Amino acid sequence: MSQRVTYKLDDAGVAHVRLVWAERRNAIDPAMVEQLADAVRVCEHARVRAVLLSADGPAFSVGGDMRHFAAHSADIRGQLATMVPAYHETLETLASIDAPVVAAVHGAVAGGGLGLVWCSDIVLAAEGTRFATGFSKLGLSGDGGSSWWLPRLVGLARARQMLIAGAVIDALQAHEWGLIAEVLPPGQLAARSAHVATALAQGPTFTLGRMRRLLVASAPLDLGEALARETAAILECAEQTDAAEGVSSFVEGRTPNFNRRGVDDG
Repeated sequence: MSQRVTYKLDDAGVAHVRLVWAERRNAIDPAMVEQLADAVRVCEHARVRAVLLSADGPAFSVGGDMRHFAAHSADIRGQLATMVPAYHETLETLASIDAPVVAAVHGAVAGGGLGLVWCSDIVLAAEGTRFATGFSKLGLSGDGGSSWWLPRLVGLARARQMLIAGAVIDALQAHEWGLIAEVLPPGQLAARSAHVATALAQGPTFTLGRMRRLLVASAPLDLGEALARETAAILECAEQTDAAEGVSSFVEGRTPNFNRRGVDDG
């Protein structure tokens, strides 16, 4: 089995999770699901201060591996019943870990591969990147969380365009719609995304994790429930050493040094 995903933790605490099945444009097959799950589980470790998702080859990910499904055409349901829940569990973990997630995407971002974008806090795309769900052409309703994320990110009408009508949008339109943060020349994507991830890794990681959990959980809540969750989260943050450092640095007029995740990180 060839390598699909690599993981490396750098000195700044940035976990580099990279899709490396370039010859298949980082299609998602059972091995990709398994290796991605392993990498994301490592990202839950306390020493990870930020996560950077990126990819080798001409595409970030074209979504499900159609060659795999064609080879198992008599049991597509069985294949999906195994792959999709495991992949969704990984996406749910990625969306809730106590570290900000940056995605650097290029080429094609399609199908279930879009799930990695939806779970990221900051998405940077190379010029010419194209975003497509593509599910309707396959006779499949979709996975990767697109039906949950898209209406919240771009509204129901645009979500229908991408999912039901199968609209393909480029990086500039994705930026206009608010799906991504920046559009960059291809040669600048790697350096810029690494800079963004490193800057986030220097922040109060525990607090950023609580912020991203609040944002993901906010959609179905009424105001009272959201305020209650904010209260609980800010009290948790106040117990961390980063909070004391943040207050002290503000009063002293200096740059904060958030070098610890929390009270139990030695």
